[in-house]
Amino acid sequence: MKIIYFGSSEFSRLVLESVVNRGLSVSLAVSREDKPAGRGLKVKSTEVSRFCRNRNIPVLKPSDLSDVFDRISGEESDFFVVADYGKIIPGAILALPKKFPLGVHPSLLPSYRGSSPIERALLNGDKFSGVTIFKMNERVDAGDIASQKKVAISAGDDFFSLRDRLAREGADLLCSSLKDIEGGKIVFVPQNENKASYAFKFKKSDAKINWKNKAEDINNLIRATIKWPGAYTFYKSKRIKVIKASIGGAKGENHPSVIVKLDKNGIGVATSDKLLQIELVKPEGKKEMDAWSFACGRNIEAGDSFD
Repeated sequence: MKIIYFGSSEFSRLVLESVVNRGLSVSLAVSREDKPAGRGLKVKSTEVSRFCRNRNIPVLKPSDLSDVFDRISGEESDFFVVADYGKIIPGAILALPKKFPLGVHPSLLPSYRGSSPIERALLNGDKFSGVTIFKMNERVDAGDIASQKKVAISAGDDFFSLRDRLAREGADLLCSSLKDIEGGKIVFVPQNENKASYAFKFKKSDAKINWKNKAEDINNLIRATIKWPGAYTFYKSKRIKVIKASIGGAKGENHPSVIVKLDKNGIGVATSDKLLQIELVKPEGKKEMDAWSFACGRNIEAGDSFD
């Protein structure tokens, strides 16, 4: 079985690493091109590109897939595996593998098609997510389904923990699905378009905390956006990213955004229904710190307010 792997992100790298460690033959990888990143705008490779370099797997990083059509075609692969590659793959390229181009998607399709399925599941307070192996076509995450696995979301999950778990489950499901496809044991099932939903990318403004929302909804925003852009509020005109929080007790008669209590467990802030207990923050221009240290450093007192 010969595989060409398309991927770019950390989720994609985790899937690829697990597949390679199982002994599957990845003859070539295709990833996004190197780009400047960070404050210094240093040119940076994708997670998949760096992994391939360390494992001596040939990797292509074209800005346009048509430029590498002949190289991909010459591999005569049995399968393509696509996991968060980040670009639309043209139909002419998807038609190249001898068997199928397969996608690995971290949701239970047709729910949360698109670029941010993990974030949206957390934001919406879902109790379950999952992974889907499906046959790729030119429409985004819309191909026939080969297999799925449901995965529980715990109250303590954030983007990173859920991503890592879904990547492991996705790699397991991919490997078993490839084996079953080879053995003729899988029947592809069309997706129900009436149940399709889309997970669009976040904008920075989407992550601003509205203290008039419920504590649970704000906490879900924090969990969902921890990677990017990060849930944020303001204290005396300075932006504060909230890294970790939990649901506290009753807010009493306090208005939303008012700081109700301060102790070594964090900063208790009134929302529309309960307290949100802020535990970790990243002040503008500073390193991440516990909320108590932040409060002490800024001389914050009960009765003060965010925003």
